[in-house]
Amino acid sequence: MSESSSKRINPEDTISILVATDIHLGFDYSKQRGRHSDDSFITFEEILKHAKDNEVDCILLGGDLFHDTKPSQTALLKCVELLRKYCLGTRECTLEFLSDSDLVFRHCAQKHVNYEDPNLNVSIPVFTIHGNHDDPSFGTVGSMDVLSATGLVNYFGKWTDLTNVVIPPIILKKNDTYIALYGLSYINDQRLSRLYRDDKVELLRAKDMETFNIFVLHQNRVKHGDHAYIPEGKLQKFLDLIIWGHEHECRITPEFNAEGGYHICQPGSSIATSLCEGESKSKHVGLLKVNKKDFKMKSLKLKSTRPFVFDNMILRDHDIKIGVSIAEAVCQYVDQYIENNLMPKVVKQLTGYPGQPLQPLIRLRIFYEDDNQVFDTLSLSRKYCDEIANPMEMIIFRKIKGVEKTRLAIKEGLEDVEDITELFQGNIGQDWTRTVPGGIKKYFDREENKDKLTVLTVTSLNEALNRYVDLGDIDAFKNIVRDQMKRTIDYVKKQNATTEKDIRKEIKNFCNERLSEEQQEKDNAVRILNDASKNPKIGRQARDVGVINDSDDNSDDVNVTTQIKTRGRGRGSRGGRGSRGGRGRGKTDERNTTKTSSRNTKSNSSAEHSVIIDSDSD
Repeated sequence: MSESSSKRINPEDTISILVATDIHLGFDYSKQRGRHSDDSFITFEEILKHAKDNEVDCILLGGDLFHDTKPSQTALLKCVELLRKYCLGTRECTLEFLSDSDLVFRHCAQKHVNYEDPNLNVSIPVFTIHGNHDDPSFGTVGSMDVLSATGLVNYFGKWTDLTNVVIPPIILKKNDTYIALYGLSYINDQRLSRLYRDDKVELLRAKDMETFNIFVLHQNRVKHGDHAYIPEGKLQKFLDLIIWGHEHECRITPEFNAEGGYHICQPGSSIATSLCEGESKSKHVGLLKVNKKDFKMKSLKLKSTRPFVFDNMILRDHDIKIGVSIAEAVCQYVDQYIENNLMPKVVKQLTGYPGQPLQPLIRLRIFYEDDNQVFDTLSLSRKYCDEIANPMEMIIFRKIKGVEKTRLAIKEGLEDVEDITELFQGNIGQDWTRTVPGGIKKYFDREENKDKLTVLTVTSLNEALNRYVDLGDIDAFKNIVRDQMKRTIDYVKKQNATTEKDIRKEIKNFCNERLSEEQQEKDNAVRILNDASKNPKIGRQARDVGVINDSDDNSDDVNVTTQIKTRGRGRGSRGGRGSRGGRGRGKTDERNTTKTSSRNTKSNSSAEHSVIIDSDSD
């Protein structure tokens, strides 16, 4: 297998695929940047245009097509309109589908590939997995299920058993080229890492044919803690190409992994959803061409993306003339720097593409050593409010102690490492302290901080953070807090505590009891969050018993003894954020099927194909 080949190839044997990940349809600047924007849909249309202009055989998406688990009706409507416009038509799809549709689409309402549906005219089939943003709660309907039911996408790679993940391939054939397409939709990284360590991830293989093996997944590639990522060299060694979703930095050129013996392509996101340095790099999608066991990936730069300039400024490295005050002098210098250095970079990113947003995103990270150098950014925000899309978030200050260490961190592209190490006084060389979960764990493990959380537990807050970050559940923390308060009150009531001292003691006892049963506490938090997502009324159950009112949401002090009718007041404490936890999943058994077949149902197809698949022995 090679990325390119100098030998003469037959173009009739070449399968052409447009590859993209993390499109985030519906990402709304009205919430994130103070104004409405259609960035994601403008860029998605450009991606579909690339597919149509290059006459690809199919489109492969690596998750997070939508930004929200439950996208708005407007976002869903716009997506359907674009898919109909560019992916339906009279152009014949020449790919032969050789897998058992009932097996690979067992989770879908329509259990067949869409271009073999006699009721549809599909010119460019779309194959997609789901990511963490469009991940449906287990057993519920998600946006990918809806699109699959319409016949506009082929939704594959949705797991149904998290004790042993078995992935059958989608076999696509074009003349003498066969592709085995494996997909694994998002799974909590720690859970999937454990499954890989326990050899519980199995890829079934086709018999009696040479296939080009592609695996598309949506997971952490960058190390976040000991097991909160998937080691890129530990995937099945018979694979040829990995399409890695979830990571937003564009690394579209395939990189050879010597340990695994395969290439990895990371397309990155098509729009910027955060103001980090990796997001500011040029956005691309890939045009993949496969001929038997040879492949080539061509990078297609997206011209419709909003300009984004990211820069770092270490104040010690700049000659700033001090006038009336240090802060005022720094402010004036930064203003000139934006005008003379950053705005010209914005102009270079304007492509003239129809509909490209003209207001840029700008992030200037300023590293200072003296508190007198910090100025109020409001005046600059007002000055640039009509020129920049994110004026209130344009400048961010970072206090540093070591300039050389900061220069090294900037050179290595470490994101916000100063923030984390300063907050938790960690060592940059220790991997676990370079993450928020590691810092939180270290903080609350200290002897002097062990009593700072009494009503809430770090485990439950971790689950709320996981739900908020991965699924955009804005009510996750509220639901966890209400549940923890209600459970604490119920416990204290049963103890018949009458004095403030006794109440505080019982609250502490209950907290210690939950700390000693971490897995049970985690399971309870998962249950509460899952129940709340399925039925919002459950998330508001605490209101019915008078535990907390809407007006109390922003209060630092929580009266946990109101329902106990005593004079004492317990005092709650707000906790930090922690590591991402797992989600409970149900089980089904799909291992019985090893022989797969598919009949082409279109009138112009006469061949019936059969593929025998075996479990991977690697």
